[in-house]
Amino acid sequence: MKSQKSVSLILAGYNEESNIEQSMQQCYQALNNTFEHFELILVDDGSKDHTLEKMRTFSNMHPNIQVLPNYINLNFGTAVLRGLLAASYDYIIFNACDLPLSVDDMINLLLKEDADVLVLERIGYKTTKWRQITSNVNKLLLKFFFPKLTKGTPVLNFVQIYKKDKIMNILPLARSPIFVWPELIFRAKLAGLQVKNIPVKCTVKNVRKGAFGHPHDIIWGIYDMIRFRIRVWQRNY
Repeated sequence: MKSQKSVSLILAGYNEESNIEQSMQQCYQALNNTFEHFELILVDDGSKDHTLEKMRTFSNMHPNIQVLPNYINLNFGTAVLRGLLAASYDYIIFNACDLPLSVDDMINLLLKEDADVLVLERIGYKTTKWRQITSNVNKLLLKFFFPKLTKGTPVLNFVQIYKKDKIMNILPLARSPIFVWPELIFRAKLAGLQVKNIPVKCTVKNVRKGAFGHPHDIIWGIYDMIRFRIRVWQRNY
């Protein structure tokens, strides 16, 4: 029997034509096999290749699919937030288009766990040396600005599962790609929601360059951190 939980799964990406077809097929099949009520939300973040075209072709072949195009590149965080606002069902999952975490692993955790927010800690995530350096600096900054809120949660991981009725009350002000996810988790903790961290093995074996190590992203992220830190001091979050 299929689960009676209803699920919205968001895939967001930029220039993903090399892997988007396989990822859409895997996600749709897993959702259709498991849930009675589901939707797949595809967000194209202003791609310059054929990503959007392939998303639209796939949506024309299957029900329960939304395609949301950003006609300019807004960054991964903003793209996923657009998907969150469009989601219709009780639980929301999001992932990158190359599926760094297996959709089956995410679904199994959703069926088994009942926290308001599940933060999936990616184990074995391979990336460039520069990305590792910027990630470590980001961790230090987050711990410096938010020593209490960072305890027990690997806030850099962007793959999370939310209950829809909870997330609409904790949407972040941040739009920088490195602070959208930490602010979501921080807001959940400040709101007294149940936040649970679960280690999950990363399924992408190739080294990922990522797009979060650019200087303007770092400056943008620090601005968002400082703004939220001030709001927390003022209790105006």
